[in-house]
Amino acid sequence: MKSLPRNARVRGEPFLPNRFIFGDAVDDQGLENTEYLVHTESPAFVCRLIGNDDTDFPGREKEDLASAMLYDEEESLTVYVCNLRLRLFDFNFYDEVEPSVGELQDICDEAMRVYQQLHKAYAERDASGPPPREMRSGPTKPLPPGERQQAISKLVDQARQAVGKPVEEMQLGAAVQLALLQGDQAVFTESQLQLVSEPAARQLLVNRARDAVAFPEVFRKDGTVVSFELWALPLAFTRAQGGVWWHFPRLEQLEVALADALEVPEKSILWISPTLFTVDMLNERGCQDLVQLAPVMDAGCDFAPLDPEASRATYEAARKTQDPQLVMSWIPFLVERGALPMDKARKLARRALDASMPLVQQAIAAEMEYGEAELFAPLPWWEALNSGMRAWNRKRLGVSVALLAATQGGIEKLEAIAEYQPEIQGFEVALRVKGSEEIASRVPWLLVPDVAPDKDAAWRDLSDCLKEAGMPLSQSVARLH
Repeated sequence: MKSLPRNARVRGEPFLPNRFIFGDAVDDQGLENTEYLVHTESPAFVCRLIGNDDTDFPGREKEDLASAMLYDEEESLTVYVCNLRLRLFDFNFYDEVEPSVGELQDICDEAMRVYQQLHKAYAERDASGPPPREMRSGPTKPLPPGERQQAISKLVDQARQAVGKPVEEMQLGAAVQLALLQGDQAVFTESQLQLVSEPAARQLLVNRARDAVAFPEVFRKDGTVVSFELWALPLAFTRAQGGVWWHFPRLEQLEVALADALEVPEKSILWISPTLFTVDMLNERGCQDLVQLAPVMDAGCDFAPLDPEASRATYEAARKTQDPQLVMSWIPFLVERGALPMDKARKLARRALDASMPLVQQAIAAEMEYGEAELFAPLPWWEALNSGMRAWNRKRLGVSVALLAATQGGIEKLEAIAEYQPEIQGFEVALRVKGSEEIASRVPWLLVPDVAPDKDAAWRDLSDCLKEAGMPLSQSVARLH
């Protein structure tokens, strides 16, 4: 192709436009209050279209299309009205011969039928949602026992040697990422557990794993490298039925609204993951499979932390049961590194929530019934997990304490006993009246999902929470016999 001179004549194309074209227009104040109808065949004209018109005319109550051509003497305007509550006016003709009233009415009747078809097509398109994308999951391949132990020993030795040595620390980062990408969860988990007695080496190993998730780098086939940051929108919602679904294709519609609200530079990438992560899903793989998220999203695919067909079947069976629950989850999104400074995200958080909440609700409702939903401000991934989990724990504990205190004469009458439960990755907090051995209520207080969940941090958070409420807390340690 080549540039045309400014004085060159432009030839008309053989492609004929549709006979009826509907659309919006903008003026200095923004989007106009009316739509426009363009009739491209003879008699060619353009006119304005509005809805919610209740002008009375003979035939308005008919079931089939009925219309009338009216004349507004005060405004000197010809107006078309119909029983679809639509009005056409401000007719501007471009042919030398203008149509008669009857001819124009017939054309407008046909236009209204086309307008109905157009909105039906829009509704069908919206109902179907975006076209399905390929679902990809990360590898989950346990190594043979000998190879696994060898990989664990090597990673532990590298962590020990990297303490205080920047070059070895960079090599450790690459080794940790490789271990996570290979899909054997036990390699990293066992490595960090073996270093419990060596805090410096263990913390270095854990930090490298967190960085691999939070600051992914994607190597594309063309040889380019894109550096991302992983952020998330914490989302809490209630469910009356059992089971929780996790893949919501319509969340893709959130990308543009969120990028505009957060003022992400136009040429920078912001991608929403249609896969929503719950606490259970994150704990199942210790957040390790999140290292696969960026490459899958960069390839234009959707990430599947679980087998989609098996997960859907489980969900369909569980949703037939009554199981009231409050669900904490996170909607991840990728931003090019440096495109979203933290201070800007805090400043624009309210605008981002206002723009995001309606789209999130539509996306969730299209796939799963839910009750109330609460969306939290966007934050970098690990901060989003921490703030979301803290809010969720406090909300559940606060509701239970308030209900019990209302029946027992006040919060000063209550005390709490917490016992760590490995199967739920958290503490079970038992509430009871002081001086009584009977447990009145039990509430879970879960650890923040992590590659290496911190039980001590969860206990400190629980202690601080109950200290602020003025309720005594003790810990019960399970004894094995």
